[in-house]
Amino acid sequence: MADREPLLRTGVLLPLFFLIVTTVYLAAAFDIRSQFAGAGEMSPRSVPILMACLMYVALAAVFIAEFRSPTQDGPVRELLRPLLVIVATAGYIALFRPLGYWLATLVFTSALFAIFHFQLRRPLVFAFYAIAVTALFYGLFAGIFGVRLPTLTAGVF
Repeated sequence: MADREPLLRTGVLLPLFFLIVTTVYLAAAFDIRSQFAGAGEMSPRSVPILMACLMYVALAAVFIAEFRSPTQDGPVRELLRPLLVIVATAGYIALFRPLGYWLATLVFTSALFAIFHFQLRRPLVFAFYAIAVTALFYGLFAGIFGVRLPTLTAGVF
C-alpha cells in the first residue's frame, strides 16, 4: 500500500478529477457544429477547445509542481476552496444570461479573487484587477472571436 500512497492524496486526485472533466468537456466541444464557419475558421467550438487546451497546460503545471514537491494532505477543510470554486462556477453559469456578461463575470471574478484571498486588503487594487480581467475576456471573446455576449438590458429593451 505504501507505493500507492503518493497517488492517493488530494494534490493528485483533485487535478486528476479536473483532467477527466476537461477531457469530457473537450470531447463535447468537438460535437458543436456551425452552419456558417468553414474548415479552419473560428466557430462556436473554437473557444471551448481553446479553454480545454489552456486547462491541460495549467493541469500539467499543477502535476509537475505536485510531483516535485508533494503537499501533505490536510484536514477536509482543505477541499473547501475547490468546492467554493465549483459553486462559484455553477452560480456564474446560472447568472450569465439573466445578469449579462459584464455583471456576471465581474461577480464571478470577484468571487474567485475572494476565494483565493487575492488583494483582499487592497480594495482598489482588487476592483482594478476584477474589472481588468472582465474587460480582457470581453475583448477576447467579443472582439477577437466575435462571440455575441448577453447584456443586462437584453430582455428589457
